Order: sequence, then structure tokens, then C-alpha cells
Amino acid sequence: MVNARQVRVGCQKGVVMGNTLSKAEIIKLFEGKRHCSQVVISQWVDELGLDEETAIRMMAPFGGGGFCGETCGAVAGALAVIGAGYGHYELGDEEQNAIMIAKTNEFTAKFKEKFGTVVCRELLKEYDVDFSRPGDMERAAETPAFVEACPNYVKGALDILDEIME
Repeated sequence: MVNARQVRVGCQKGVVMGNTLSKAEIIKLFEGKRHCSQVVISQWVDELGLDEETAIRMMAPFGGGGFCGETCGAVAGALAVIGAGYGHYELGDEEQNAIMIAKTNEFTAKFKEKFGTVVCRELLKEYDVDFSRPGDMERAAETPAFVEACPNYVKGALDILDEIME
């Protein structure tokens, strides 16, 4: 497993790591039932030295804001990337914990600046989609949300990660 310090050395500022997917490719992944959280983490597994299948499985519950409209899955996937790259493991590692918290706050602030919120139901308000309501996952597939809005949030999250992962 790659530790945070090794990852920071491997990620060069300004080098695009995870943002190589086109909007069409993201939509195709959505059509294959990949959630936004899974799409984001999948773009970073190699760089972070993660097992792809495990990482994608671990992120499965975070689509649709945890299927209750809370934190956007693209945000959850990005925060998992930050955790894998900068999270602390050793008990009492205050320095690494502080670095991870700063990266988390930086990501969240940039995502909010770009999109206004990190809350899934608020991001999809114009489509009247709220995954906390029964049937909205199926109904969302009938709206343009998965082809207009969600791919933009995934791309935005990947753009921000490319910017802040050093």
C-alpha cells in the first residue's frame, strides 16, 4: 500500500491524474450502473496504489448522496481519494491528520464555490430529484439529471482533485 508521503511525491502539481474522462464516458459508466462516487475513485486507483475492485465496491453506497440525497457522491469519491492520499494511519499522527483536514476543506470550499453546495438533493433541485424519496432513483433516470448535471459534478470533482493533489 502506498502511504500518503509517497503519493504526494508521485502527484506533480499541474499534472492531470484523474480527469481524463469525457462527459460521454461518464454517462456510459452511469448507464452501466456506476455511481458518481465510484467513477471518481476509479480514476485515482492506480495513482494511489489501491485495489480497483475493492475501491469501487467500497464507494458503491455513496451514490445519490448515500441514496438519501445528502453529500454528493462525486464529493464522497473525492474525499475518499484525499483520505487515501493524505489520511493518517498512525495513532497520534496530528501532522498528517491536519494535512488531510486542510485538503478536505480545500476541496469542499472549491466544490462549493463552483457548484454552490455539496448536498446532492440541492445540486439536483432543478430536476426535482431527491434520493431520500422512494422511487426517485428510478425517476431520476427519466430526467436529464444523469446526462446533464451529474457528469458535470464528477468532472468538477476530478478537476479539483487534479488541482489540489500534490
